[in-house]
Amino acid sequence: MYRTETYYNVFPWHTNHFGSLHGGIYMSWLIDTAGILMSGVSQGNYLLASVDYLYLFKPARLGDIVKVIAEAKASWKSSVEIEVRGCIKKGSHEELGAIGLMSYVAVDENGRPRPLNTKIEPTKEAEERRLKRLERKKAISNDTSELLPGMTFGRSYIRTIYPEHGFGNGILYAGKMYMMLDEALAIVAKMYSKGNTFTASAGSADFLVPVKIGDILEIQGAVEYTGNTSLDVGAKVFAINHFTGTRRLVSRTVFSFVSIDDQAKPRPITKLEPSSDYERKIIEERVREREERVKMGKILQQRECQ
Repeated sequence: MYRTETYYNVFPWHTNHFGSLHGGIYMSWLIDTAGILMSGVSQGNYLLASVDYLYLFKPARLGDIVKVIAEAKASWKSSVEIEVRGCIKKGSHEELGAIGLMSYVAVDENGRPRPLNTKIEPTKEAEERRLKRLERKKAISNDTSELLPGMTFGRSYIRTIYPEHGFGNGILYAGKMYMMLDEALAIVAKMYSKGNTFTASAGSADFLVPVKIGDILEIQGAVEYTGNTSLDVGAKVFAINHFTGTRRLVSRTVFSFVSIDDQAKPRPITKLEPSSDYERKIIEERVREREERVKMGKILQQRECQ
């Protein structure tokens, strides 16, 4: 079995003002550990190709130790599927705090896929997940339109990608991207709900092109669903070469947040009323996806930290 474990101590600079581990950092730690495992399996450079899901079930608190376990579940010609679990240590007891499933691809020095020497036989379920990823990737690659036009509430988050954000191969590191995604989409969630929010999960994301050092990263985020206390903020991510003006679609994803009060308890929010047919269609899609996501989350939450 291909498996690795890492340990993280939750320090003050990892937390929000409630003393809970910041969601973007939590997800970054999961991606870090999966990447460490992938580096051993691939024996060279690699890139995050897709995320099936990331659930943050329980917040780690200031002073907690988080053990992150990554296990390779299947491999194909150039890619590896990896499950990762975040376990919060409470003395001799461990609680499942987070879980994710993602796939990585081995690449050469030019960022092109290269064959793996390792073979991890995929199950029927793993093959079905792989086909689903390919279908998702094809669907989003055909939709390079802007997200914000036609949406009631959204914002753009723009920043330059510097060397400190990347690998040695000049490409934005996936863990850093998820920290930026969480920050950008949480801003939208907070501004809409007029209060604080907690990151509950990140939905599927398939990465079409790498973001390079020196690119301008634009994250367009918009509220795409509201419940009583929860909301989904969707995102389209673009990489812009400011020298040429070339604009590349990087990914499409959705983050779920819970609105909370000063005691970190769920707080009611205003219901979003669609202002266009385009927005109404997206909300309907999110409702269907949410039912599946909640069902899967309940199943995954029963997993143990082993």
